[in-house]
Amino acid sequence: MSLTPPPEVLDHLDNALESVRALVPLETGHGPPALRWVPEELRHITVAFFGERPAGAVEELRDALGVVMEECPPLELRLRGAGVFSSRTLWAGVQDLAPAAHSRRNGPLTDLMAACERAGRAAGSTVERPERRRAHLTLARARGRAGNGRGRHRGPGADAAEQLHRLAEALAVYEGPPWSVDEAQLMLSELGAGPGGGPRHETLARLPRGG
Repeated sequence: MSLTPPPEVLDHLDNALESVRALVPLETGHGPPALRWVPEELRHITVAFFGERPAGAVEELRDALGVVMEECPPLELRLRGAGVFSSRTLWAGVQDLAPAAHSRRNGPLTDLMAACERAGRAAGSTVERPERRRAHLTLARARGRAGNGRGRHRGPGADAAEQLHRLAEALAVYEGPPWSVDEAQLMLSELGAGPGGGPRHETLARLPRGG
């Protein structure tokens, strides 16, 4: 399940990305670029990542997540900072702008992610990839097999990882405009089925927030 920032938030992010792309060296040779950037229209915030589901079981998952969103309290977010997963994926962080409350251990976004995980399990799914429990918006991925970006190997994989870490450092101070979440999307993701060998995302259902 995902949240899609409004166009003005994505445009603000894109302007920041244009300024830091100068840190990535121009590609040489005849091979593809070391990094595959996610197009603006495909950028979204991963709230929960579910494994493969039979076609007939998607409706049950949709209904369970719909209840979660109906009970979700007001949610105001901001894109802030950046990081790298496994030296392969550059992401922008997500800040929950809910006022701090001594009686509440987690913010609404953390609570929403946990509720989606519980709903998915109840519907027969599991949340994959523990790193995805950190809410994020994917910006770019390394092509092929990446190194750790810190060692002596200077092949294409190591170059891509080094570029990702350099970009994450430059975006560490990034802070985007806030927005209020009105809905979530249940999306189908097919790895390698999109343009250039990237993932393809299809919205299966829109789930309005009602809390």
